[in-house]
Amino acid sequence: MKVILAGLGRGSNVIIGGKLLAPPSCVLNRNFFYCIHLHSTAIICKNYLSLCGPSCYTRGMSETATPRSRVQRLASLIEQDLRRRGLASGDPYLTASEAGDDFGVDPFTATRAMSLLAKRGILIRKRGVGTFVGQCEPHPSASALRCIHILKGPARDDARWSFPVGELVEGLHESLPGYQVQSDVLSPQSFADFVRQVIERRTADGSLAGMILMGCPREVQELVLAHRVPAVIFGSAYPNTRALPSVDVDQYESGRLQAGYLLARGHRRLMLLMRETWRPGDNRLVDGVNRAMADAGLSFGALVTRSIPEEVALVRNEIERLLSLEDRPTGLICRCLRFAETALEVVQSRSLRVPEDLDVVFNHYDRAASAPLALPRVCPRLSSRQQVALVAQTLDRVIGGMPLATEHATLSVELVEPNGKC
Repeated sequence: MKVILAGLGRGSNVIIGGKLLAPPSCVLNRNFFYCIHLHSTAIICKNYLSLCGPSCYTRGMSETATPRSRVQRLASLIEQDLRRRGLASGDPYLTASEAGDDFGVDPFTATRAMSLLAKRGILIRKRGVGTFVGQCEPHPSASALRCIHILKGPARDDARWSFPVGELVEGLHESLPGYQVQSDVLSPQSFADFVRQVIERRTADGSLAGMILMGCPREVQELVLAHRVPAVIFGSAYPNTRALPSVDVDQYESGRLQAGYLLARGHRRLMLLMRETWRPGDNRLVDGVNRAMADAGLSFGALVTRSIPEEVALVRNEIERLLSLEDRPTGLICRCLRFAETALEVVQSRSLRVPEDLDVVFNHYDRAASAPLALPRVCPRLSSRQQVALVAQTLDRVIGGMPLATEHATLSVELVEPNGKC
């Protein structure tokens, strides 16, 4: 377990994975801390633990947020603070300096956030007099205190391996500012019990607004469906969980485009590197690869498929072994960016060249983020931010009981050349 604390005050409670930990002794920032845990990644604001109970993870100010998003998020927190205090129109509120101290930010950021609220009439700022409450509802709406819970299946939470949770959290803060956001990367052990406890606890206290499932095992999707939790799968649904709406890239077309690219360049023996654990989308990607192989008239044996754990050393060993074969593949399809990076490292260590000795193509969730590798890749036409906005919009409609244009949105993909051309 790795926990990073950017200090709470002495006597403050630290709660991770539902367990009460001893308060930290350091005081670097007395209101916020950021924790990374096997089960939990959350940003917590001390001032709001009383709002949601000791087991609720509420959001504070992420160090990785953009300046604009930090200001917007702080404005949302201040607005919730007005409601929590039960302040009415005309009541005095904190100065920018006091707000910065209470929320753990610099006065400049606090000033910008309060100015944003002043433009909306929620605060009234009088030079030389102070800050007062403007148009503020005395009681919070249900959505202001409710939580969107992100569950990510057991996997490397790294942009080189998969869509990172942090990017989804950041996007949800911007797209659905009225909700708290909690994210959990599930442990390979006892994940079903953990998810069941989360659902039952959050359902009992009424704080669970909805869930987003990323790469979750079938059992997790089944639990969410059985408990009738408003949810969206950011990925593919299993055959028996298709009652849950989903947003996923066109995996079939991704596989077809990658294989087609290599076949068009004259390769007749390909290798496909997949992760050890397959999801429904992986099956569709392989179907797309096989379709391209069949269209090229290639027979059985032209494709070598390997499923490898997410360990760089194991990936490297498998690529080295296959490159040592007399009839080795000359084209490589990688399921993620990290596989492609490792392939480049292995090729260079053997004094080989890409693409002359090994042609490599991979798929990634974002065109811009994958550009530095300078290899051909298949990416969604929508940026990662646009994908998150679509997921957020879908979940918002599900929570509100509104109909969806499509239950299973498929994001179109394109093959991007190393020079950026499609």
